[in-house]
Amino acid sequence: EFSGEARRAPLIPLVDPLTAAPEVELILEEARAFFAMEWPPAVFLAMAHDPGYLADYWLAVKGIFADGALDRLTKEVMAFAASVTARSGYGADFHLREMRRLGASERAVIEALEVTQLFNGFTKIADTLRLTPDFTPRP
Repeated sequence: EFSGEARRAPLIPLVDPLTAAPEVELILEEARAFFAMEWPPAVFLAMAHDPGYLADYWLAVKGIFADGALDRLTKEVMAFAASVTARSGYGADFHLREMRRLGASERAVIEALEVTQLFNGFTKIADTLRLTPDFTPRP
């Protein structure tokens, strides 16, 4: 588990995919297959209380994580870094699992953590010193 935290109970009950409405069941099955999991990710089970929101969110996730200018593994590395930065145990665990499933080596995981720590450290120092960017943005 991330940062040694004990498992926490969800803040809202998760929808049981076996008893979900057909339109919800279809999305949950797609998410389960997309992430190659035995069960749909918990975040989707929480969102399934609102089928419209779940459908919109799922469309966004599929579009964002599909291969494009960046491949899916690169996007997972970025999501992992953002989750670590936000101190999201769920997100860090989830995206770390995806990184490994998509072929990231342990060395790649460590390197992603090192880069994340470096930039988070630079940002903290710059914020503490109240520095402003030293470049001129392009129009």
